[in-house]
Amino acid sequence: MIISVKDKTLLNEFIKLPESIYKGDPYWVKPLVGTVPVEFHANANPALKYHDMNLFLLQENSAFIGRVAAFVDKRFNHLHSENAAFFGFFECRDNIAAASELFRAVEGFAATRGMKKIIGPVEFSTNYQAGLLIDGYNPPTVMTPYNKNYYPKLLESNGFKKQMDLFAYSFNMRTPIPERLKRMAEIQKKRHPEISVQPLDTPSRINRAAVLSKLYDEAFADNWGFVPMGPGEFSYLLKTISSLKQSDLNYIAFSGSTPVGLLLTVPDLYSPASAPVAGGLPAYDKLRVTSLGVIPAFRSRGIESLLGFRTLSDACKKGYKELEFSVILENNTPMNNYVRREFGLPVSKTFRVYTKPVPMKKSGPDEKPAENKKAGFRL
Repeated sequence: MIISVKDKTLLNEFIKLPESIYKGDPYWVKPLVGTVPVEFHANANPALKYHDMNLFLLQENSAFIGRVAAFVDKRFNHLHSENAAFFGFFECRDNIAAASELFRAVEGFAATRGMKKIIGPVEFSTNYQAGLLIDGYNPPTVMTPYNKNYYPKLLESNGFKKQMDLFAYSFNMRTPIPERLKRMAEIQKKRHPEISVQPLDTPSRINRAAVLSKLYDEAFADNWGFVPMGPGEFSYLLKTISSLKQSDLNYIAFSGSTPVGLLLTVPDLYSPASAPVAGGLPAYDKLRVTSLGVIPAFRSRGIESLLGFRTLSDACKKGYKELEFSVILENNTPMNNYVRREFGLPVSKTFRVYTKPVPMKKSGPDEKPAENKKAGFRL
């Protein structure tokens, strides 16, 4: 039986359901996103500002055995001229019929809102976690997908097909910094002395959220699935980065005094180091590069090499043992070539975003669109 989440008790059941799905799984780690009720409130989570969202639980007898979120991102549909609904936070037992019930709920949600296709899994927006892990079933890196290996079967048996693959690359820091990367960085420094790379905390007179928001929107505007990440969302992100006390490994590239590129990282909270570091800071073995982008007018000046070399050098000094670039769209040829060429890396993990058309006949719960025009899930 499908139950629509309408109160705090059910929301708590929705949040804790993965614990029963992954019980005994040695790789699963409680994710950082979607684990507290406030994240599902539009007035607290800036990512939900443009959303119409419903949450569903699947109950069998007295136990909850599956869950899914369905949402419309009005910003995405406007930018891409789409009529798409998304699903995310999908978890389910190894049961195709159970998964079908959950996806019928998503289809019903999409149909009542006039949507023509469904895309997922995507959590909150394409700026957050997206895709199913389909290859590379190793311990997850912070804020990247991890799921049971039967999940692709559940989607594909219910008519979902590939929309886009995303790749992760892992660099072992015990190996020397690649000579090619070092050489390219030195060449670009000489060719473009006006370019500098500075830690995010260094420039004291900039509004970091506003600068990062502008850089992000310009650098990634032509990527599949792009939606802007406004200053409010970046402020939300910077609070998280600051709480990790590792913000010195986030960088802005400048041409003179003009910001032209960014590289953002997050320590992998799932990889605690075996020995603590001085100063009482938490220590981690792995660093994840979450964003690396340069605005279009400055993409032929080797700024990616400067950012990559600076990050790798500083990460070595910090004692990190592994650096992961993730996630990179399969059709982002320049960035895939950059990581493969400059670092000599093969793909270490593959994630897949799926899509399917909304059935002509509504097949989910008979649910009317919410009269409340305010986006997001509300209690």
